Amino acid sequence: MAESLGKAVLDLETDDSQFDRGIERAHGKAQQLARNFDQFGQRARAVGGRLSLAVTAPIGAMAVSSVNAARVQAKAVAAVDAALASMGETAGFTSKELQQIASSLQAQSLYGDEEILSKVTANLLTFGNVSGEAFGRAQQAALDLSARLGTDLQSSTVMLGKALNDPIAGLTAMTRVGVSFTEQQKDQIKAMAEAGDVAGAQALILDELERQYGGQARAMAEADGGITQLNNSWGDFKEQIGAVIMEVLPPLVGGLSSIVGWLQGLDDGT
Repeated sequence: MAESLGKAVLDLETDDSQFDRGIERAHGKAQQLARNFDQFGQRARAVGGRLSLAVTAPIGAMAVSSVNAARVQAKAVAAVDAALASMGETAGFTSKELQQIASSLQAQSLYGDEEILSKVTANLLTFGNVSGEAFGRAQQAALDLSARLGTDLQSSTVMLGKALNDPIAGLTAMTRVGVSFTEQQKDQIKAMAEAGDVAGAQALILDELERQYGGQARAMAEADGGITQLNNSWGDFKEQIGAVIMEVLPPLVGGLSSIVGWLQGLDDGT
């Protein structure tokens, strides 16, 4: 009996030690599994970070840049529309036609269409006597003057607009910046203006400007190797993207705010 009891105790102790070893092995495996999950989580975060840097960040930057480009374009068009509303269509062009003209001028110069609209078109519209063919020629002349003299578009446009709007008074200002007219041309321009032939006087001024400065904007663009024009075209593409984003932005912002709030509420492991 005593022998059987001792054997039972010995078996129990042996089983208990085996049980302890089993528990230790299970605990070790659990720790290793936890370490594996932790390493996986670290790798996943690293991949997520690289993915964000390589994909998400550039897409976000492109979206922001596109929206900004669309805003600049919208402001330029708004300036033209405001001038048309104030002066009426005295120039003989609609807003859409003026935007198309600005795009064609962009293709032949270093100036973007938004800059042409805001600094040339919108300013010329404030001079009520400049219209029709003279208006179109004046826009090109402003670009050529700025390209040759190194002045900004707005200054060149205002000076030219004043000269065309009031040929007699405007000749003096143009002469100061280097645009030269012979005495015969001055007398002829003055005589036409006094006789009420403002269009004839404008044509003489523009003829002389084109003779002295014609083709300057195109020449500068060609000398640039098309780099600036390519950049302007890329800007036009971003404007289109930005316009679409701005249309869907208000409801999208609300949805994204909800998603961001949900993501922030997730635990680190997830």
